Amino acid sequence: MELTFRIGAEAGAGVMVTGRMLGRCFTRGSYNVLAYPEYPSLIRGGHNVFQIRISDDGVYSPSTRCDVLLALNRAALFYHRNAVNSNGVVVYDEKIDVSEFKLRNDIKKIPLPIDKILSDAGAPPQMANSVQIGAALAVINYPFDIFEGVLRDEFGRKGKEIVEKNALVGKIGYDFVKKYGILREIKPLSKKRKMLITGNEALALGAVKSGMKFFAAYPMTPASSILHYLCAKERDFNIIVKQTEDEIAAMNYVVGASFAGVRAATATSGGGFALMTEAVGLAAESETPVVIFLAQRVGPSTGMPTWTEQGDLRFALHSSQGEFLRVVLTPGDVNECFSLSAEAFNLAEKYQIPVLVLSDKFLSESLFSTDGFDENIKIERGKITRDLPPLQPNTRFKRYAITNDGVSPRALPGTPNGIHVSSSYEHNETGFSTELFSERKAQVDKRARKINGLIKDIPPPKVYGDKKAEVSLITWGSMKLPAMEGVHILNKEGINANMIHFSCVFPLDEKTVRSLFKNAKHTIIFENNSTGQFAGMLKEYCGCEPDFVALKYTGRPFYAEEIAEEVKQLKKKGFKGERVIRVLDKEDLEYYNTQRYGL
Repeated sequence: MELTFRIGAEAGAGVMVTGRMLGRCFTRGSYNVLAYPEYPSLIRGGHNVFQIRISDDGVYSPSTRCDVLLALNRAALFYHRNAVNSNGVVVYDEKIDVSEFKLRNDIKKIPLPIDKILSDAGAPPQMANSVQIGAALAVINYPFDIFEGVLRDEFGRKGKEIVEKNALVGKIGYDFVKKYGILREIKPLSKKRKMLITGNEALALGAVKSGMKFFAAYPMTPASSILHYLCAKERDFNIIVKQTEDEIAAMNYVVGASFAGVRAATATSGGGFALMTEAVGLAAESETPVVIFLAQRVGPSTGMPTWTEQGDLRFALHSSQGEFLRVVLTPGDVNECFSLSAEAFNLAEKYQIPVLVLSDKFLSESLFSTDGFDENIKIERGKITRDLPPLQPNTRFKRYAITNDGVSPRALPGTPNGIHVSSSYEHNETGFSTELFSERKAQVDKRARKINGLIKDIPPPKVYGDKKAEVSLITWGSMKLPAMEGVHILNKEGINANMIHFSCVFPLDEKTVRSLFKNAKHTIIFENNSTGQFAGMLKEYCGCEPDFVALKYTGRPFYAEEIAEEVKQLKKKGFKGERVIRVLDKEDLEYYNTQRYGL
C-alpha cells in the first residue's frame, strides 16, 4: 500500500504545520512516512507545498505524482492539478472556481466549505489546518481519533479548550468529506508508533548523545532548525546553546569551547561557512577538535536559499588556507544522521581535527519515519592526558609532541603540569611559534600521519542489493534515498541494479573503492550538482571513473522515477552514449513569483 498527499497554499497559511501533523497521524498507525516541503524564500506570498508519502513498505523519495491534493488556493490547483493520479481526489476550498483549471474527469472533486465550518463552530481562521487534516483523513477513512491524539500532543500546552475546538472543526471537515465517498480504506497497521523526525533533528540528537555540551551558531537556512531544536531542548539536555552575532563568532566560540575541553559544534550553510573558514584553519593548526554541520543549499552567493543542492563538497574539502587533514561525513538518511553525528565527535577528538558533516536542504528539513536509533554510542575522547609528571625547570608540556601516529597528547586547561601555548602560528612541540624549516616540516608531517589510523576508522561505502548486479548506482549523502527507491523500481521492472553509497567522502580508502569498482559492471553516479564533484574526487584520489555521471542542479532533489528512467534509457542504448547526463524537472514552474502566471 502506498499513498501520496500534496498540500498547497501560499506562505503563511500553515502548510508546514498541516503536513507535519498529518504525517504524525500515519506514523502513529505504524506506517512509513516521508514528508517533503518546498517553499520559496518568502515569509508571505509565493507558493508552498508539502508532500506526504505513506507506505506499509519502505518509502525513501518524494514523488512526481500524488493521489490526494488539498488545494487551499488557486495556485495549488494551477501548480499541481496535472500531478494527480488517475482516480485521485482534489479537495479544495469551495471559494475557488475550479472550472478555469479544467480538472480531468477521472479526478474526484470535493469542495470544502472551510470558512463556513469555522464560522459555525466559532473557531478562528488559524484552525483551518485542522479542517484540512480532517478532510484528508476522511478521503481514506482513517480513524479520526488518532488525529485527536496528535492534537493533544501538539496543542495541549495551550489548554483543553484549544484542543477540543480544533478537534471539533476537524471532525466536521472529516464528516463532510466522507459524504463524497472514500478513495480507499486505510487503517492503522498496528498500535506501534514510529518516530517522525527531520535530518536536522537527528543530527542534533546524535550530537547530544555523543556528549556535546556546547553549541554555537547563527541562523541560516537550511541549518537553522538545528539551532532552534537545541535552543528548545537546552535545559532538558543540560547543554549550553549560544546564538552568536555572526558565523565568525560562532566558529571561534566552538574552537574556544573545545580547547577548554568540552565537545562543541556549530551548524551553518554555504554562505555562513564561507565566514567560518579562517577559524576552521585555527582549529586545524592548533589541533583543536571541532564538528561542523554544513547543510547545503543552492549557490553561489544567496542563490536559491530554500532549495537543495550538493554543491559544497569541494568547498568543504578545501576550506581554509593551507593543507590539513579533515573528515567529511555525508549521512544518507536520518539514522545515519544520528549515528554519524555522534561518530563525528569521536573522530574529531581521537585525531584532533575538524570534522564536517554534510547534509542538504532535502535531508535537513524533510521528515522521515524511523523505528528509532541505535543509542549504544561509544564515546572515544582520544589522547586527553591527566596524570602528568612534574615539569623540569624552564620546560613546558609538549602539546605537539612528534608521535608515530601523528596524534599528540592533549592537556586541557588547568591540567597540572600541562601548561603550553596554543595559537594559529606554526609551532614547535611545546606550541611556541617557530619559523625553523625543520620544525615546520616535522609538524606538517606529524599532522599528515594521522591519516594512517583515520582511514581504518571511517565508515566504508556500503553496497545495497545484489553485489553482482548489472548496473551500480553510486551515491553520497542524501542521494541515497531516491536512489534506494530507484533501485527498487528497476528491480521490479527486470533490471538488476544495486547501489553503492558513501557516507564518508573524505578521506577515501583507495583499496576499498577500487575493489567496489572492479566488481561493478556498469556504474552511474548521481549527484545534485553541475560538475560531478564526487565523481571527480573518485578519479583524483582512487583512480576510479564512473561510466556515467547523472547531474541535477535545479534546486530539487532527484526523484526516484527520474533515476529509474535515466538507467532504463542507458540500458536501451547498451550503456553507450554521452557520459554526462543533465536532468531537468518536467514540471518547470516557479513558486517564488506566482504573479507571472496570473495567480
